[in-house]
Amino acid sequence: MLPVVALAIFVSACTGSPKTAQPAPERASASTRSSCRSVVEQGELPTWARSGFSGNTATRHIVGDNGEIAAVLFGYPYHAPAAEGHANKILWVAKEPKDGQGSGPDSKLTITARLAGSSQVASRSVAGGPGPSLIDMPKPGCWQFTLSWSGHSDRLDIEYLAG
Repeated sequence: MLPVVALAIFVSACTGSPKTAQPAPERASASTRSSCRSVVEQGELPTWARSGFSGNTATRHIVGDNGEIAAVLFGYPYHAPAAEGHANKILWVAKEPKDGQGSGPDSKLTITARLAGSSQVASRSVAGGPGPSLIDMPKPGCWQFTLSWSGHSDRLDIEYLAG
């Protein structure tokens, strides 16, 4: 019988590079939010968010509190104002609408963002509904996004660093 240490090394060698265990992300309901709860995951996108991707779908992303939208984060971390030569690009991926509504020329993703701990609000929209966007915020800090599109809504937080 192999000692536990030898067995762990053997299993690690057989399964590829060891991965550090990460605690499960903690989600907060809208009513308990008081600080930034940005849960940036580095891993596989949810199955419903993989449309249009091929091969490895492990990338930085945040899934909304209700699980209705994912923010795929390109160029993360984000900066406010945007850092020179750096874009705050987010690909918004929504679950398929259950009611037959989709995106189209008259559709849009509406974002109402509130800077945590303040009364500052910023509004943004993405023409055509969830999809690629550049979302710049006026100040660094934790921005609490309330998103709505085609009769759906969700919430998530995104941290913006000083530019």
